[in-house]
Parts: sequence; structure tokens; C-alpha cells
Amino acid sequence: MTDTNYNLNLDLIARWNRWGSHRLASGFQRDIVARIVPFLRTPEVVTLVGPRRAGKTTVLFQVLDAVLATGVPVQGTLHLNLEEPGFSAELGPAFLDRIWDLWRREVFPEGRAWVFLDEVQRLPGWERWVRTRVERDGAKVFVTGSSSALLSRELGTLLTGRHVSFRVFPLSFGEYLRFRGVPTGGGPGSSPNLEHALLDYLRWGGFPEVVLSQDPERRSALLKQYVDDILFKDVALRHGVRDLPTLRHLAIHLLKQTASLQSHQRLARAFGVSLDLARAYVGFLQEAFLIETMPFMSLKATERQRNPWKVHAVDTGLRTAMALWGSEDLGRGAETMVHAQVRRSSPDGLFWWKGAGEVDLVVQRGIDITEVLQVTWSEGAALPEREIAALREVRRAFPGARRRLIVGPGAAPQIEGAESVSLARFLLEGRDEPESGRPGGILPT
Repeated sequence: MTDTNYNLNLDLIARWNRWGSHRLASGFQRDIVARIVPFLRTPEVVTLVGPRRAGKTTVLFQVLDAVLATGVPVQGTLHLNLEEPGFSAELGPAFLDRIWDLWRREVFPEGRAWVFLDEVQRLPGWERWVRTRVERDGAKVFVTGSSSALLSRELGTLLTGRHVSFRVFPLSFGEYLRFRGVPTGGGPGSSPNLEHALLDYLRWGGFPEVVLSQDPERRSALLKQYVDDILFKDVALRHGVRDLPTLRHLAIHLLKQTASLQSHQRLARAFGVSLDLARAYVGFLQEAFLIETMPFMSLKATERQRNPWKVHAVDTGLRTAMALWGSEDLGRGAETMVHAQVRRSSPDGLFWWKGAGEVDLVVQRGIDITEVLQVTWSEGAALPEREIAALREVRRAFPGARRRLIVGPGAAPQIEGAESVSLARFLLEGRDEPESGRPGGILPT
């Protein structure tokens, strides 16, 4: 029915809801859902943030399934996709009020509301509306967004201490194997298909639709479209960027250079922009989950600023879609996959380090450096001595840290004083944890 007073069509809302005419599929079960379930009955707003097309809506539907399994009536749930074209002309808190009033009058007049808001960065002032629903109406609210600002500026204004956040990444390697139906046989190395799957995952990444596709041309087209959508919807529109060609060229350059050292000064010279603009563009790309950056590990801010930072594509498939693929890329791709896997566990900081040799990943939890990781595609006798020497050296810098060498396919060599593990085994270790509601680590300045 159409509500002439509110200029809303209930059918438009119903199409995104289980009480409507369509049964929206939940897809393959994501690991992160098990981490969210304990927060179903707590008062905090639950936020799910991550790159566009990484599966946030699917996770939201799976959380909705978990809510309904507790006995909540389906009419008591309200799901709104704020990128619905029918909403675009009127988006704002007042519009949400009208939707709320219509739903309460026509579908669920009384009882606790369970509200699911998809892509809330499209709605200015969303956090004030959410706080009102929570405090005045006792609603339980779940939100998703494609901007890390949801973990800082916007959540910090009105929802400080009232939210718990999770990052939804593209599929982990374990999830990828389940999506593709590849058995591990009880452990990495026991399945004849595992090495092929690892190479496929390294090349094409973990975006769900890309994983489910079998056509390389379609995969490439999807990934290129994801990059363009992120740049336009999550960067240019959000931040008012007018020079889209420069933004795009800079973004593609950083994706191609995954697992390499960069600096704002070098980017400013290369793209003919000011230092402030280069710094702003990198920040926008990181906020939109296209890239992640890692500073040099030092307790001194001046030393962090003086050294370059390392860039990682949020997914190796994005790098593949923007550059030619070759064997020389395997090492950098493997390092980026390790970075993404560690990032899932919400460390308080991720860094690179250099003494006489360079170490790929230094992990901080709390105030302690807990883990040092060196990644190489080489194996056995081909293992470069520099990789082992760097691990020996870093022992003096961080004596209490667990040191691990991660190598490509095949058996990992034994290294005195350090653990060694194959890339597949490392990627299949369980690491998903909830976010703390704050961004972690020290960002490059």
C-alpha cells in the first residue's frame, strides 16, 4: 500500500524484509557471524564495516537469521538498504522517521524493534537517529558501512561507548575453500587441490562474487567495477573529489605496488599534486577500504614520519585486475594475504621494520610486540639468506615476540630460533575477532 501522508510505498520497504514478499538468501555462512552472535542481546549498536562487495549485506542477513532463531517475530525486524534507488531523493533522518512510523503503524505496532541499516554512510546524521531509536524506543540496531569513518568520527560523536564494531573483509582462505567446495582433508597439504586453490586465491582474492565465478574475464570485469564504485561512491562523492582521473591513477598505482614502500612526498611528485592533496587522497583510499597502510615500527613519531610506509591492497584480486600478473608478483601477493589474515584479528598495530635487513610484518597487541612475520614465496634450498638473517636480527629488537617464517607452497624449512609454516597452513589458522569500537595502530602522517 501507499501512504499518501508519508509519500512512502510499503512495498518498497517490504522487498528488503523477510516479512515482505521476497525471501532474501543468506548465502554461505561467514565465520564472523559467530563472533557477532554474543552481542545480539546486549544494548550496544553493532556496526559492520568493510569494503564494498565484501559481503556485509550477506553477514547482516545471517545475523538476522540468528535473531529470528531466538524467537523474535519476523515482523519485529526492519531492514533498510540505504542505497535503494527509491530512497535516494529523500535520504535523511526525517525520512527514516517516516519509514519508522509507517512500519510501526502497518507492520509491527508494539514490541522491541530490531533494526538493520545497510550502507549508512549514505545518510547524513544517521548516528543521531540511531541513538534516538536505542534510547527512546529500546531498539537493537545493526548497521553496515563502507567507510572506516564509522569507527572514528561518526561513531565518536554520539555513540561513544554505545557500540561494538566488526570489520567484514573479503573471504578468508578457509571461507574461500568452503565457497569453492575444496576439502582440506584435515590439514593443509593433504588435499591435492589445495595448492591450485591457494594460487587461485592469491591471484583473484576473496570477494564473494568473484570467488563464485569461473570466468576470468568476468572476474576481472567485476574487480575493475569494484574499484570504480569505491572511487566514485565512497571517495569522490563522500569527499567532494573533482579530479577523478588523478585519484584513479593514484589508486591504481598503489594497488599495483601492494607490499611495497611508499611516501606521500614521492606520490606528490609522481602525480603532480601538492603534498597535502597526496596525503588526503591516500587517507580517503584507506578510509574506503581500497588500501591499507603500515608505518615503520618505532616509538618515536619523528622516526615514523621520516621513514616510508608500506601499502597493501585490501584484496589481492584488486591488484590483479589493475596490473599484469607474473611470477614475480607471488611474493608480494603472499605478503598482502598474510597482512589481511593478521588484520582480521584486530591487532592494535601493524608495522614494518628495518635494521640491516627488512622484516615484513610486526604485530602489536596492547603495548607489546607479540609477533614478527617474514613472508617469502621461495622454499627449501631456494630460500634467500636475507629472509633468515632479518629474522635473526629482529630477535634483538623484539626479544619477546614470536618469530615466524611463512613460505609458499610445499614444506616449510626448519629455521633455528624461529617457527616456519607454509602459507596455506598460516591462512587456515583461526584469527577472526571482534573490533573494539576504535581504530587500531599508528597511521602514517
